[in-house]
Amino acid sequence: MQLKEIDAYARLPLPVVGAEGNELVLKDGRRVLDLYGGHCVNTLGAGDPGLGRVITEQWKRLSFATNLLDHEARGCFMAAFERNLPPETDGWSVFVSNSGAEANENALKFALAFTRRRKVVFFKGAFHGRTAAAAAVSDTKLAAFPSTPFDVVKLPWNDVEMATKAIDTSVGAVILEPYQSLAGVTEPSAEFLATLRRLCDRTGAVLIFDEVQTGNGRLGTPWASQHFGVVPDAFTTAKGAAGGLPIGITVVRTKMASAVPGKLFGSTFGGGPLVLAAAAHVAHRVAEPGFLANVKATSAALCKAALQNSGGPIGSIRGAGLLLGLVVKPELKASQVRDALLEQGVLVGTSDDPQVLRLSPALTLTPAEANRLAKALDALVVKA
Repeated sequence: MQLKEIDAYARLPLPVVGAEGNELVLKDGRRVLDLYGGHCVNTLGAGDPGLGRVITEQWKRLSFATNLLDHEARGCFMAAFERNLPPETDGWSVFVSNSGAEANENALKFALAFTRRRKVVFFKGAFHGRTAAAAAVSDTKLAAFPSTPFDVVKLPWNDVEMATKAIDTSVGAVILEPYQSLAGVTEPSAEFLATLRRLCDRTGAVLIFDEVQTGNGRLGTPWASQHFGVVPDAFTTAKGAAGGLPIGITVVRTKMASAVPGKLFGSTFGGGPLVLAAAAHVAHRVAEPGFLANVKATSAALCKAALQNSGGPIGSIRGAGLLLGLVVKPELKASQVRDALLEQGVLVGTSDDPQVLRLSPALTLTPAEANRLAKALDALVVKA
């Protein structure tokens, strides 16, 4: 008998044997600049010494404990995480799980319990996860499940008129990614976000921001609400929140959370001491003076590098901070440019839009390292 892996991933021909900082180390000794960061996971880069020390010390002290017990790592996480939260008069409440899909499921569970409604609005291009409720509000090519666990309404992205018509008192939740990463880093208009906030206030629906990718400093602010100036009723994060360890975090306005039974939520591994120690370290680093300034400076350097050669393959740029979508020129495909960049020692990602490359590197990437993208683009030979 031979064990086979389900064919879920189109893997790149990249024989990685290690990683250091913002570089991947290949079997033959070559180094590749990682501008993809594991889908926004490697917040502090590979092998960050500070994060390594925290994980090692916590493992030795208390590696795991049931959620029936309290422990020091939980309190340290709460204090560190609170520092970066958006202003909220009544405060925020948090629940920790294991992934972005779980975090979104818990946000939806909360919203429908709070409103006692069963309809959720989501948007074309959305991706919120692969579990039942998260998949129900994701715009994917293949349906993950035969039916949805609640009523769903899919609306066009950035369409204020359609949103105004659809979001009424039958809607329990409106969920969106502030930037739709997988769709090609599609951007919301200021009017669109402001309208969603106003409609949810008027109808009593819960506004949920899925910040699995945009959170934890990636936009140059701790959270997208601080970038856009629109605060949701609940938001979620995962991926880079613990610097590479699995985590999901659901954050809800405390005034609302107090109206929902806490026993609605639960997790075996979520909120364990090892992961919370890592997440506390990430939150501390995001709050450090100069950390977010580096994100913005490096973002500017990447944008300059991508566009400095008018004859190059990049036509325009979407996104903010270190979540960027590079729109390739019409005669090219993003996958072609990705492959050509890989030959030049630079790894970038693609998206569901065949014209858009994604950059989501570690937030510790420097402007000097970002300049390597310009050299790679200048040397580019795109193969059909």
